Amino acid sequence: MTHKLADSVAREILRLHNDQTDVSEIAHRLNLKKVQVSSIIAHHQISAGLRLPYTGDDSPLVAVEDDTKTESAEVDLQGSTLVEQYSASPEVSLKVDELPSEEEELSQGGIFIGQDKEFDDSVYWNPQVAAAVQNPHMMLVGESGSGKTYAAQCLIAELAQREIPSVIFDYGQGFELETLDPIFLKYVGIHEYRIGEDGIALNPLQIFPKDVKGPASVATRLSDVFDAVYHLGHIQRKVLIEAILTAFERRGITTEKPPTWKNEAPTFAQLQQTLDELAADKQYANAKNAVGLAARLTTFFMLSSFGVTDKPWSWEAIVTDTKRRVHVLQFRGLEGKTQKVTVEVLLWHLFFYLKSHGQGKLRLYCVLDEAHHLSFREGGPVDLLLREARKFGLGIIFASQQPEDFSEVAFSNTASKLIFQTADPSSKVSRYLAVKTTNYDSPEEIHDIIAVQGQGDAFFISQNHGHKVHVAGLGLRATQWQVA
Repeated sequence: MTHKLADSVAREILRLHNDQTDVSEIAHRLNLKKVQVSSIIAHHQISAGLRLPYTGDDSPLVAVEDDTKTESAEVDLQGSTLVEQYSASPEVSLKVDELPSEEEELSQGGIFIGQDKEFDDSVYWNPQVAAAVQNPHMMLVGESGSGKTYAAQCLIAELAQREIPSVIFDYGQGFELETLDPIFLKYVGIHEYRIGEDGIALNPLQIFPKDVKGPASVATRLSDVFDAVYHLGHIQRKVLIEAILTAFERRGITTEKPPTWKNEAPTFAQLQQTLDELAADKQYANAKNAVGLAARLTTFFMLSSFGVTDKPWSWEAIVTDTKRRVHVLQFRGLEGKTQKVTVEVLLWHLFFYLKSHGQGKLRLYCVLDEAHHLSFREGGPVDLLLREARKFGLGIIFASQQPEDFSEVAFSNTASKLIFQTADPSSKVSRYLAVKTTNYDSPEEIHDIIAVQGQGDAFFISQNHGHKVHVAGLGLRATQWQVA
């Protein structure tokens, strides 16, 4: 029988054991079970002539076949199978098949997901190989406690090892530093931006080179953001557009004169002042609506994080940071609607940054947890990023507890999906997934798979093929990594 286990894992177990590390501690560090650790140690000790190199060299484990097994017990190992063999014979040994090396994985662009629970094959995600997937986006769905957020850490860490940075929009505090796995923190290089507390040096009224109508483009974009969050209605949205254009005019910037677009744009504080003045102007036809709009946006302007900090905001700095490959944007401290506006403005800013650099290979991932906080409306930043961002080198990882949190566009434009335990009473999701897989064409079968899964188990879809997998843990992955 072939027993799937990386020889690097066995070497690490034996190295730690040689350092007199307790079995329980070894199991904890490598995300294994105690019986799995004990089995490796026992086989090493009782196998005559077996010398597993665990001092850092890359020599393979010695494998000896044995036909005299007196007892065996199967143990699950991150989706792999390890068979413990107990025998009085000194010739008993353990056969270990090495996982593909880091070089082999990099050459094929594959990120290890885990072992196929049916066929025991290694399953990979290939976001860097354009011929393998339609787009580099990944959707994660799963109930609380199913392993969804931990899987996101695994994927982000794998990307970091490939020198692909990730920026995490953390509005649910799922990626606060004190909650992250120590192995994740050790290997990725991470930086946290406390936007809700410290602010961000970014002007939402900035005119981008791709804004073909200058201030009019900005007014249209921002009014759409506020309308999506505050449900302004036609008249209040019209008032907001007029206030934005008036604020630009006061800085000498007009739609009709493109050379003026290079002037310094007005700030949110100046926009608020303009709106208040329109509300107080009895000659203004929509003064009453301006009063109502100003009142509705008071909390936003009061809590807005946009302004001047010690260092101007730069997406380029994030992309080119070679020491820190993970950047967490924390929004704690912001009121709900203020938070949503802030996220949308930042996503628009990211979209135009990417467009300004033109088309290119995959160079950045945007991680959006708790998708129910997002607006997937047509023409919004999330919608456009899903449809177009791959051309400009951006991949997106979405995560949420409920499939209903995603739009049809999100389902259609995420080529790869990890579905953890998920309730699907109407079988809507199961029917959609059945259409996207060539080897699982029965919605009922998929429904039964995703409805009852163990922690860390998932239904993985990529390249129109479905796999029942157990997502490999960080401890196992770390045996293949170098410290960032």
